[in-house]
Amino acid sequence: MASESPRRRRPPGLRDVAELAGVSMKTVSNVVHGYARVRPETRERVQAAIDRTGYRPQLAAQQLRTGTSGIVTLAVPSLTFSYFSDIAQHFIDQAQERGRTVVLHSTSAGREQEVEVLEGFKRRLGDGVIFNPLLLEEQYFSTKEELPQPTVLIGEHVPDRDLPAGSDYVRIDNTRATADATDHLLATGRRAFAFIGALPTDPTVHPHGSAPLRIDGFRQSLTRHGMNPDRAPLQQVDNWHRHDGRSAAHVLLDEHPDVDAIVCANDELALGVLAGLRERGRRVPQDVGVVGYDDSPEAPYSFPPLTTISPDKTFLARIALDMLIERIDGYDGPPRIVTAPHQLVARESSRAATLDA
Repeated sequence: MASESPRRRRPPGLRDVAELAGVSMKTVSNVVHGYARVRPETRERVQAAIDRTGYRPQLAAQQLRTGTSGIVTLAVPSLTFSYFSDIAQHFIDQAQERGRTVVLHSTSAGREQEVEVLEGFKRRLGDGVIFNPLLLEEQYFSTKEELPQPTVLIGEHVPDRDLPAGSDYVRIDNTRATADATDHLLATGRRAFAFIGALPTDPTVHPHGSAPLRIDGFRQSLTRHGMNPDRAPLQQVDNWHRHDGRSAAHVLLDEHPDVDAIVCANDELALGVLAGLRERGRRVPQDVGVVGYDDSPEAPYSFPPLTTISPDKTFLARIALDMLIERIDGYDGPPRIVTAPHQLVARESSRAATLDA
């Protein structure tokens, strides 16, 4: 005889709380919704029953009562990049401190998907969105007078002006940060520089994209130190993955065997570059100094540990969420732009070569 499958236990509801507390369902509802007309001793009894039963109000009920869900959407190009998965965790942590829930949405680095985010999604995914675009042209933002939902933009592919009404922007000074990385390598006595991470796209299409901004910082630093930036190769890659960095290191050494300093557009590339240099018998940092960008979770554990630019991700998540919540709560002022700080985290990969000469 086949055994009867166990009946699934239903989640606790208002009736369960009411019966345990000895009050009406209406009274439980008043406590859940924070209405003031409940006596303190009754409220305590109901709250104790809620804690004991594990009752959780339904999201739909909260939306009907307040017009908000407590949910915010974080839309990023891809979670396969360690930077975006790391930044997502910072947003989740900061949201929890504010009693909010983060829904992650990947645009898969597709332009149509990014347009859908700014247009408000086909089905709204929360009270507002924090959005890191990648492929939208600067002109696209200027055509949008107002966005359909509270929005905070993050990342580099956003213009510094003409933002649509209803939006704010938390940026990172990519140019200054990469100049700091280059300054650091110059201070170690290196002089044969290269940048790995130029992309095959036309930089005029995305003038505020990560690659052109970081290249600008690299070249500005060389110029400021009396070096000719045109003599420093900009090694092109198909994308910013580790295998791209590894391949680029081989190509770079074939064409510029005397290079002794490499600034990478991100940590993923830098980790690949470290592998490529090892395969060619180049020691890091004795022969070549390497610096990355993003301070990914893997950076301290690479071989050798990777020097990198560390954007303040906690600051970025905190400010972006606070501005978004202000928009959700009714702030309708002009777009605000905030710059998140950064620092250079010096590790073994950029140590002065003379120490081991």
